Amino acid sequence: MHIQPLEQLEWLYPAFFVHYQRDFERVRPFFTYNPHEEGAFARRAEALERQAHRPPREAVAEALYSYNRSLGAEEPALEAARRLADPRAVVVVGGQQPGLATGPLYTIYKALAVLRWARQLADALGRPVVPVFWLATEDHDLEECNQLHVLDERGRLQRLRLPWAVPGGPPPVGTLPLVPASRALVREVVRLAGAGEDDPYARLLEEERAAARTLGEWVARLLARLFSGQGLVVLDPMQPALRQLSRPLLQRAVVRRETIHRELAAAARRLERRGYRPALDIEPEHAHLFHYDGRRRAALLWREGRFTDRHGRISLTPGALARELEARPEAFSPNVVLRPMVQDWLLPVVAFVVGPGEVQYLAQLRDVYPLFGLEMPVLVPRPGFTLVTPEAVERLRRYGLAVGDVLADPAGCRQRALAALDPLGIDGRFEDLRRRLKELYAELLDDLERVRPELRGLGQHNLGRILAQVDYLHRKTWQHHRRRHRQAVRDLAWLENSLRPAGQAQERVHNIFPYLLRYGDRWLRALARAPWTGGHQLVFLDWPGEAAGAGGGPAGTGPVPAAG
Repeated sequence: MHIQPLEQLEWLYPAFFVHYQRDFERVRPFFTYNPHEEGAFARRAEALERQAHRPPREAVAEALYSYNRSLGAEEPALEAARRLADPRAVVVVGGQQPGLATGPLYTIYKALAVLRWARQLADALGRPVVPVFWLATEDHDLEECNQLHVLDERGRLQRLRLPWAVPGGPPPVGTLPLVPASRALVREVVRLAGAGEDDPYARLLEEERAAARTLGEWVARLLARLFSGQGLVVLDPMQPALRQLSRPLLQRAVVRRETIHRELAAAARRLERRGYRPALDIEPEHAHLFHYDGRRRAALLWREGRFTDRHGRISLTPGALARELEARPEAFSPNVVLRPMVQDWLLPVVAFVVGPGEVQYLAQLRDVYPLFGLEMPVLVPRPGFTLVTPEAVERLRRYGLAVGDVLADPAGCRQRALAALDPLGIDGRFEDLRRRLKELYAELLDDLERVRPELRGLGQHNLGRILAQVDYLHRKTWQHHRRRHRQAVRDLAWLENSLRPAGQAQERVHNIFPYLLRYGDRWLRALARAPWTGGHQLVFLDWPGEAAGAGGGPAGTGPVPAAG
């Protein structure tokens, strides 16, 4: 395996996330700590000791130990869960909603980052640091969670889904049952990856699918199998014990609903003045809570002196809501604003691993934390990676391309590569033809106008029809050129689907298991140990069975460059 940094973060990430990593002073007013400053983490750890609110360590440790043991987690994770009860222990946390077979690659990258930062900070701070993965089972974005992409042997991007029926609106995605079709989905992933059902990772996928009842449990069990041996603790916020412990924060949120909205709006205005688009646009009547009746999750809105949902199925006076929150806190869950507050209410968070979307909306929350006696933790940008397979390296070399060519402008890259195979200079020849026809017609039309003025208009129409035919011939020539170089077209489409699928960063689309099934797990273990430079890195994978460090392609050839 070989790693190269990608300097052009703007190719893959929004400007705010790039500035957070490369030009922090531009966004400093929206955050409490600068993650690039030496001593930020020590100051945060000390602030946790002074903070008025003390997370319920022992109760949370007990809940996490019990939950991770139910997942079959290995002893390092169970020991880490117990360690949370230590009054000096702090937490590095990161999370994601559950997706099919763990969802996009960045879920795995967050887990790796949580583990990496926990190890680093334990040494730097001289205190226990517990790595926690917050599995956001309460999320209800079914479309985002119900897709798994696999690149087939012809380079086509196949999207797999499960046929969930959710009448009346989607429930929390973590509660979705693993329908019988999930077994066929696992088999299809294995088939498309070109592996057999006896492959260790094919067995792992199926074993944990068969053992799980819901999507949330399947993802939690997979994360435990992949990372509990390194100490990663998985947290499901829908555990009744954790919801009971977070009840005081939810009660406080109801009382301070209007103040929360004012702080969000003020932060949005500050972002706009600095040229950024605010990520959160929460309607003023939103109570920042969802009600869950066991089937569907509905937003609570403050309307005409009562808390209700959009369809009028729920209607609670403030007193009735307070009583139900007291009696049944598991029936309520936080919205995007309160979720990080609940996280810091339950856990002594020293560092929060965040992606581009998270850092954008957290920029509006700095002044919301103090409303709950909390302080925003250090926000650590998650690392980004693009996995460059040996097959991709071969195709890149074949057409004289660099990885950056595909990442920066996949359509232009494809066009330039095909143009390089064009011996005639098709575009140039046709452009020259159009120019010459226009020049000839310009002279002719001047002469025709002397015969009869109306002939100029007729001549212009005639030129338009000729140019339309030239355009048609131009397109047909390219069509035949592409047919002649059909393999090149397929190769370039393969590269795009591999490195920049659907115009997005690879880490947002592809899933880890096709890579584990095709290339084994040595690259993942090496990536966990390799030095990270921050930002985004290109990871050149070895051929299966190739000696480590050979360079990301056939032995002795070395990797292609990151950028052209």
